[in-house]
Amino acid sequence: MLFQIAWRNIWRNKSRSLVVISSIIIGVWAGIFILSFSWGMYKNNIDETVFKQLSHIQIHHPTFIEENDSKFTISNIDTIVGQLQADNRIASISSRVISTGMISSPTTASGVKIYGIDPLSEVRQIALDESVREGAYFNSGKQNEILIGEKLSKKLKIKLKSKVVLTFTNVQSELVSGAFRVGGIYRSKNISLDEVNVYVQQDHLRELLELKPSESNEIAILVKDEELLDAVKSYSRTVVSKGEIEDWKELSPELGMIIESFNMYTYILTGIILLALTFGIINTMLMSVLERIRELGMLMAIGLNKRKIFLMIMLETFYLTLIGSPLGLLIGWLTVMLLGKIGINISMFSEGLASYGFSSMIYPALDSQNYFIIASMCFLTALLSAIYPAYKALQLNPSEAIRKI
Repeated sequence: MLFQIAWRNIWRNKSRSLVVISSIIIGVWAGIFILSFSWGMYKNNIDETVFKQLSHIQIHHPTFIEENDSKFTISNIDTIVGQLQADNRIASISSRVISTGMISSPTTASGVKIYGIDPLSEVRQIALDESVREGAYFNSGKQNEILIGEKLSKKLKIKLKSKVVLTFTNVQSELVSGAFRVGGIYRSKNISLDEVNVYVQQDHLRELLELKPSESNEIAILVKDEELLDAVKSYSRTVVSKGEIEDWKELSPELGMIIESFNMYTYILTGIILLALTFGIINTMLMSVLERIRELGMLMAIGLNKRKIFLMIMLETFYLTLIGSPLGLLIGWLTVMLLGKIGINISMFSEGLASYGFSSMIYPALDSQNYFIIASMCFLTALLSAIYPAYKALQLNPSEAIRKI
């Protein structure tokens, strides 16, 4: 009987009930949208970092990361790469020769990180060819071709076919220089890296550094399924026993922190949205109670105890939430599905975001567990919001309430 009374009560004033339901729908939808947008932006940044820069796993000489010196190499690189490529859990693998130095143009100079690469391997590894905006991707066949970032080209005031000079120290700690011709200008989604990373032919850089043909500074690995990351990492240790093997979370701790802290971020952001919703529900339910003072007094007078009065008002709020929350979840899910396919263009902010590795196109995404968290918090918020109006109803004196006009 009490359940039926509560259900009928919420439809006695349809406008007010629809306002509460709409508030719940909008609150749930807003929570889902903001979280999905945030995660879409972070996921885009993570994917860009993993698939366009770091790869899932990197292997170095144990001292290379600390000293950043090209003389600390991994030997027998062809044998190691061959063994790793034979593992069907690995999608692609590439070796790199790395040095730091200066790049000079006729007008100015700048510090850079020089990557000696196998162009074909890096197409599979980080799709470097897709970032080329001017010129071509190492198709001249010349050893002295260099690929530089768009931001660096503007800084150096150079263009395609311009001549630049790279200066760095070789493994004998001797200063060496090499003349290069700009064959391509690239632009990635991380402009800050475009200013410092340049790419040259691996064999040519190895020759300038006086490294052996079997030596490299870095091995980068992409796995087919990230769930296999730890297993591939363990296998890599058996292949390169003396190497420093790190996954992308270790190489870029801030990205690992994003994933670990996102659930906490979910609670905080959803809590802020639902806090605003709380006041709306309290206000509406309190009005509902105050408008029915005489009726509630009559129910108390004929024997309906305070516990049942309290339960009835709580049930009214529960019903409103039971209607609004699933609808909000459905609309939120449809919004994420739609925008996850077409994306959200934030190109007006892209220049600033690009310096931190964020793309101008954001594809919202959200895990199923976050939908559950939002729904649970919404129900909890609604029920807590009903406690004060229900408490006010319990303070009524039946004899006084009946005489209220």
